[in-house]
Amino acid sequence: MELVNQKYKRHVFVCINERETEECCAKRDSNEILRILREHVNRNGLMSIYNITKTKCLGHCSEGPTIAIYPEGLIFKKSINRRHKRNN
Repeated sequence: MELVNQKYKRHVFVCINERETEECCAKRDSNEILRILREHVNRNGLMSIYNITKTKCLGHCSEGPTIAIYPEGLIFKKSINRRHKRNN
């Protein structure tokens, strides 16, 4: 095993879990939120500060999309895509 010499200021996890029969983050635009966050980080040269990672269930399916931010350990539920909301 080899250690990667990279320390991010923040690690952001976006739930993209998909369930066929129940509520889930994927049914609430979480993939688009993930895309927008990654695009923002890349466009602004913030890749060495923020690591944006897709993840499976963070345990708040009925109140998603869910985003977790570390090292703070913050969890945001009912996250919205403001761009999408403005266009509708």
